[in-house]
Amino acid sequence: MAHKKTYTIDQIAVAARELREAAGAEDERYTGAEVISLLEDEIQILRQRGFTDKRITDLFTGFEIDVKPGQIERHSKAPGNLITRLLWGRVHAHQMQPD
Repeated sequence: MAHKKTYTIDQIAVAARELREAAGAEDERYTGAEVISLLEDEIQILRQRGFTDKRITDLFTGFEIDVKPGQIERHSKAPGNLITRLLWGRVHAHQMQPD
């Protein structure tokens, strides 16, 4: 049985950036809430390892991303399909743009 090739998130991020640059497209921009949604799995791993919401948001400052502990706490109580709704809205918005 052949193994399916997999890719790291870093490879995907680099590819996305390079493809956008090649196309002359502007950078995608995300709000703090969207960042939290996109990084939900990583946040959960940090929580499982004992990180507080304050410590997690302190890590974000190293990337110049401004999120507050309360945003992470609220997100953890939000419906699990929030990321799907955010991304689905972006996909439809892009598809609806005229050529």
